[in-house]
Amino acid sequence: MSEEQLNVEDQVNSIAFEVRILESTFNELSSRQSLLERALLENRAAQEALKQLGQEKPEETLLQLGGGILVRSAPPSTEKVLVNVGANVVIEKPKEEAVAILEDRAKEVEKTIVSLIRQRNEVAQRVDADRQALQTLLNRQPQKS
Repeated sequence: MSEEQLNVEDQVNSIAFEVRILESTFNELSSRQSLLERALLENRAAQEALKQLGQEKPEETLLQLGGGILVRSAPPSTEKVLVNVGANVVIEKPKEEAVAILEDRAKEVEKTIVSLIRQRNEVAQRVDADRQALQTLLNRQPQKS
C-alpha cells in the first residue's frame, strides 16, 4: 500500500469515528428533547387542572393511596396548593401564584427545547458534511480488483 492510500485510510477511519460520535450526540439530544417535551405536557396539564380546580365543589373526592387502593374524602380547600420549589422543598401558595410558577417553568422548558433543537440541527449538519467528505474520499480511492 502506498503512503497516500494509508493517509486516505486514516482520514476515512477518523471521519467514520467522528460520525459515530456525532450520531451518539444526536441521539442523546433527541432523548433529552423527548424528556423535556413530556415534562412540558405534564406542566400544561397541571396548569389546566389548577385553573379548573375549585370551579365546582364536589361532595367527595377519591384519594389514591397506592397499590390500586382509593379512599373517599371530603374535598380539600382549593384556594391554596402545595408547590415543589426545588430541592424537595414544598411551600403553600395561592392557586393563581402556583399557575404563574408553572407558566414560568414552562417558558424555561420551551427555551431549553428550542436550544436542543438548534444543537440537534447543528450536529445533523456536521454528520451530513462528514458523510459527504467520507463519500468523496472513498470515491477518490482506486478500486481494488
